Amino acid sequence: MMYMSMGMWVPSLINILDAHNARWAAPITLALSQLMGIFSILIFASLSDRRIEAQKLLGVLSILGAIFLWLAFSSLGWGWHPGWYLFFQGFNALISAPMIPLIAKIKLVNLANPEKSFPLFSLCGTLGWLIAGLIVSGLSLDTSAVVGCIAAYIRMLLGCVCFLLPATLPEDKASRGWKALLGLSAFSVLKDKELRTFYVASMLIMIPGFSFFLAVPEMLLAFGSKHPAAQMTIGQGVEIVAMLLLCVLAGHYRMRLLILASMLMGVARFALLALSGATGLLPIILLGIALHGPIYAFMFVIGRVFINDRVPVKLSGQAQALYSLLTINVAGILGSFFYELVYYKTVAVSSENWIYLWITMTCFAMIALIYFLRGAWKGRQPDNAEQ
Repeated sequence: MMYMSMGMWVPSLINILDAHNARWAAPITLALSQLMGIFSILIFASLSDRRIEAQKLLGVLSILGAIFLWLAFSSLGWGWHPGWYLFFQGFNALISAPMIPLIAKIKLVNLANPEKSFPLFSLCGTLGWLIAGLIVSGLSLDTSAVVGCIAAYIRMLLGCVCFLLPATLPEDKASRGWKALLGLSAFSVLKDKELRTFYVASMLIMIPGFSFFLAVPEMLLAFGSKHPAAQMTIGQGVEIVAMLLLCVLAGHYRMRLLILASMLMGVARFALLALSGATGLLPIILLGIALHGPIYAFMFVIGRVFINDRVPVKLSGQAQALYSLLTINVAGILGSFFYELVYYKTVAVSSENWIYLWITMTCFAMIALIYFLRGAWKGRQPDNAEQ
């Protein structure tokens, strides 16, 4: 339900805003959303580690965020200035940013064998996103603000369901002071070189990664697609297979090898999109979209298990929140404006310049790959598979 709500509007956002004469608000929306999340994600994660049961906190945040999400897209439908959309979406982001790390914590704490079962539970999120995209295109709502309102209703129902989740009690009863209150204790995990390498490499590869969500839906329309939201779900379809594969591979292969594979595929995805820009072939774009599935599964699902195995239980929520902070919030701010800068230097000048946009993103992804290769195997600790 969480990812179905997101899948209703995130892949179609740029086309929705363009249909309401507000395309300029797309990068601002993503950057603003990530900026607002910076102020809340560690604080709420700290609350779940120190004061409040995680599932209760998740339910409250989901319901409150749903109200602002509904107002954001309703304001577009009412014909209000797009500034109102940004205002309401900003408050939604402030409230909703901790939800992904909170549900990751609930799963990792309550699952008996996270390495094998966490991908299976994450598979449900993939199905939700895929179903949402099919519904949007099936109802011909690819450019309609109505999808945001539907997403808000799903989020409201999700909030009620959260109170039925297993009790996930706070483990840290001793931490006090402003550092604990603001969740700044999470940064202590960066003292571990192996974890620091993973966190930074993940953030670096997500900076160009945000261009996937901003550019590909627009590129699909430009290349003649009639149902971009549905075609964006190809990645989720492949992701289902990748999640099931992870359930088999977990415990047999080093997690860092799976993470490395995801980074290699991240570079390959951008290279394929550059090739499609050079040839004008829609099927190559679809192949690039398909790679999104294993990229997400191998990095962000295995990555959260990788973190969980290496941090103290009392910091589990904050460590997951820090990962979201760097890969979603910080990378989202930098990635949104980086994409827009490259876009206006390339595609905005000529529609034939898609190749140059994606070559730039490929080179940036290479930086993340090289950084990870240099640091991942130095001073490392053994994975569970090696013990």
